[in-house]
Amino acid sequence: MPARFDSQPIPLPDELRSERLVLRSYRAGDAEALFEAVAESRERLRQWLDWVDEFETPDHARYYVSGAAQDWARRRDLFFGLFDADGRYLGNVGLHNVDWSLRSFEVGYWLRDSAEGHGYAQEAVRRLSRFAFDDLAANRVEIRCDPRNERSRRVAERLGFLLEGCLRNSRQDPDGKPRDTLVYALVPGDRERVGW
Repeated sequence: MPARFDSQPIPLPDELRSERLVLRSYRAGDAEALFEAVAESRERLRQWLDWVDEFETPDHARYYVSGAAQDWARRRDLFFGLFDADGRYLGNVGLHNVDWSLRSFEVGYWLRDSAEGHGYAQEAVRRLSRFAFDDLAANRVEIRCDPRNERSRRVAERLGFLLEGCLRNSRQDPDGKPRDTLVYALVPGDRERVGW
């Protein structure tokens, strides 16, 4: 279901912080850094993300940032730019497929090539998932990924998300071939087990 469309939208903070990261809603000035990160990482990201090749020019990134701000205002998709403490753009993390009636959210994330291997994805997903449970009263937080995406799978598994199943031939890869999708999830009762 889409976000609530009443006169009192669900309050959201401008930013979330973790030990090393700042997660914040996109601003117009972020488009250039976003474009540079996608350009740096295009070859790797195109394996998993079908929108990467749409980022052909900085104008495409500006359009994305504008759309992300509109989705944020409507509480439809909650995209957070991911930054280190010095303000360097590292990638994106967000809550997608938002169902406000159930309070269900899918966490999506990607990092630029030069930010991989430092635990940033795991830290960002943990922080955003905690926000979903603590502040948005989530009943379900899930991660979906291609079974071949080892890095994404490890993030879900290290954070204690439970593998619920594999959706066979559920999406198309960039070559138009069917691919599977793994579904991992946490519900409020899992939080004691995972320790956060």
